[in-house]
Amino acid sequence: MGLLGVVAILAAPSIGRVVNRYSPRRNIQISWCLALLAYLIFWFCGRNLYSLMLRIIVLDLSTQFSQVTNQAIIQSLSRKANSRNNSIFMFSYFFGGSLGTLTGINAWSMYHWTGVTAAAVVLLLLALLNYYWQGVPATLGE
Repeated sequence: MGLLGVVAILAAPSIGRVVNRYSPRRNIQISWCLALLAYLIFWFCGRNLYSLMLRIIVLDLSTQFSQVTNQAIIQSLSRKANSRNNSIFMFSYFFGGSLGTLTGINAWSMYHWTGVTAAAVVLLLLALLNYYWQGVPATLGE
């Protein structure tokens, strides 16, 4: 299953070109939709091994899309503070990942895959609310 992550690694150059071509807002929307699609695949396809493999690929692509887009946004903020901005971003990224893992573990212990999927959808909805509340720059360097 871990080898399925290679798909997102191989897609990184293409994702980078898309990030350079479209607005950060559009790229974050694409990332969010891919993540939602991954969990909908699981929700409707159940425990089928092939749906799990497809979900891993789609979720990795979503993560890669958001990571490249967010890195581009961070790097465009200030040339003088790139290192500091990136440190704050990476800390927040891993801290959020840790909270997501904790949430997933607790959801699994209580409700198994249904709980994990429901928790993921709730977190995606919170991300969507934050997207509209905080906003995303229309162009890099804003």
